[in-house]
Amino acid sequence: PEDVGAEITGHPPLPKVFRWMRESSGLDDDGMLRTFNCGIGMVLIVKADKVAEAKELLRQAGETIVYDLGHLVARRSKSGEQVVMKAPLE
Repeated sequence: PEDVGAEITGHPPLPKVFRWMRESSGLDDDGMLRTFNCGIGMVLIVKADKVAEAKELLRQAGETIVYDLGHLVARRSKSGEQVVMKAPLE
């Protein structure tokens, strides 16, 4: 929705191939995130009170690594960025 934004407050470590691409291309974090998925394969948005349950269901389904990427916020301006990265890529 136009009035919802996402603040990314955590990002998993960049896989080696993405670190190599960043070093080889000279792209900064913004350029990397606009061009590549940087190792994020799937994103689920769940209510805050259901996070633990969702993580457990993912683990039961065979997922071994689950990250908290951030949270949804009210978007301040429709002309601004809808997704704001608050954590550096590492």
